[in-house]
Amino acid sequence: DAFEVHRRLISDYRAFTEGFADIRDPRIREKVEDQSARGDQWPDPWLSLNPSFETGGRVDELVGEGLLHPACDRIFRVKASDDDPGADPITLHRHQREAIEVARSGASYVLTTGTGSGKSLAYIVPIVDRVLREGPRPGVKAIVVYPMNALANSQVEELSKFLERGFPGGPPVTFRRYTGQEKPEERAAILADPPDILLTNYVMLELVLTRPDERKSLISAAKGLRFLVLDELHTYRGRQGADVAMLVRRVRDACEAERTLQCVGTSATMSSGGTVADQQRDVAAVATRIFGTTVEPAHVITESLVRATTAREPSVAALRRAVDARGDAEAADPALTAGFEALRADPLASWIEDEFGVREEEESGRLIRQRPTTVQRAAESLASITGADPRACATALRATLLAGSRSRDPRTGRPLFAFRLHQFLSKGGSIYATAEHADVRAIETDYQVVLPAADDGPERRLYPLAFCRECGQEYLVASRGTEAGVLSLTARHTLRPASDQDGYLFLSRDQEWPLDPIAENRLPESWIVSGPGGQRVRDARRKDVPQRVLIAVDGAAELETARPGAAPAPADNEPASRTVAAWIPGVFRFCLTCGVSYEALRMNEFA
Repeated sequence: DAFEVHRRLISDYRAFTEGFADIRDPRIREKVEDQSARGDQWPDPWLSLNPSFETGGRVDELVGEGLLHPACDRIFRVKASDDDPGADPITLHRHQREAIEVARSGASYVLTTGTGSGKSLAYIVPIVDRVLREGPRPGVKAIVVYPMNALANSQVEELSKFLERGFPGGPPVTFRRYTGQEKPEERAAILADPPDILLTNYVMLELVLTRPDERKSLISAAKGLRFLVLDELHTYRGRQGADVAMLVRRVRDACEAERTLQCVGTSATMSSGGTVADQQRDVAAVATRIFGTTVEPAHVITESLVRATTAREPSVAALRRAVDARGDAEAADPALTAGFEALRADPLASWIEDEFGVREEEESGRLIRQRPTTVQRAAESLASITGADPRACATALRATLLAGSRSRDPRTGRPLFAFRLHQFLSKGGSIYATAEHADVRAIETDYQVVLPAADDGPERRLYPLAFCRECGQEYLVASRGTEAGVLSLTARHTLRPASDQDGYLFLSRDQEWPLDPIAENRLPESWIVSGPGGQRVRDARRKDVPQRVLIAVDGAAELETARPGAAPAPADNEPASRTVAAWIPGVFRFCLTCGVSYEALRMNEFA
């Protein structure tokens, strides 16, 4: 249940983030709790529905047509274990079949289809077919380049399902990973007996070209290379894209493959503007530059989508009945368990597919993927259509999506709805406050330098807040400087002090920082030494003693040393009254409210 997993995730993350500090000031605490309740750190997740793809036929059917080598029928089957030969051949999507057809022509091509569309089979099947047709001969026939080792590792597992399961005597087409993760004995075995298919990354391929032993073994074995595949082609941009483009040219030259090499690219997203035809032209131009060989727009293969549901343009009454039937609980409506065909004909399932899954492209009329949205937005749209309560609509949508994910087509084994939740999580922003006492200061959650002036007063400067982990006392994170010869305290947005001008501001009406903190017993005992003249601050701590300052709301300040007592009345050129505060220079060494010391060597500002 993806929605229940999501609820647990948010609940755990909320408890985690709210457990860092027990905020002392009730107004700040209320502001933070309100922000959390609104979900500012975890906005509604985007929901994307994997659409259904037009079928391209079963592998055995393609074998019967002569499009694939007969041995492909035995290889590309659903196999549950190492000794399982597979009962049924896999069914390919239309875009996978089109890739096989283009590969047979010898042309370079790019497959640009969405997530979950089986892009890897669009090059693995043609490569295996070519190796089988050319018969057993030593040497590397295909090099597949991945941007990350994790993708290469995943592909090794997928290839083993097809080429090792059901073949106790050894795979009919050999493959090995060579990414730099291998043990010395594995590398030696690969160099001694290069595979048909080599899985690597572009950095390792560069090294293979430059290291004498590897070049002698692998590059020599790849003479007349047939396929060079760049998976996730969209990752190669800018300087890295130029590097990879030059690498492709060097590989073609080193392998003497000018006449034999087909370049293949796969990507989920390479162009997002214009029509599908516009995107094909854009992708073809980029691929041509990277591959160093012409890629025709017609050889940029896109996905062919079909609708999985059958109830077109359901009536408002039918939608309302579906919401009423399943709007109280996510699994209460019997219609959701009536089987695959019944769910395909469900009016709300059809509405969901149009809302989350597919839409018609205006220019061509072909089906393309729908732009992602959230369940909440879709529920509000459904509520406006049916007149039902938005919360009931949201529950009905989740119930139908879950039922669709569990209901599988008996012919292909694929679910009616395969959906993903994309949740963005933030660490939480700062809380900002003005340099005023707690009962009158402004508290904001959105960053801004100052608040606009009101009633002909000065602008009020905002400062991010940090909190004592022990008692929750808030401190204004600030830096000191001078403006026109006047001391000025401005906001600091990095917690770690970068210079001796960085520090914190402490404002408290009931625990105001005194001019003589020794007499008031406000300093840690370890900072005080006793002598003939009485107590004094240790020499090593003098520069760390908080200083009493008078600060105006615009950040103008002065050290209060000559005028003890209450804040002075403003002069004629000081329209704002000033507030007594304590300037804490440098790092946060102890809390001025609870007195807890943070001076242990293992402590840092964040702790």
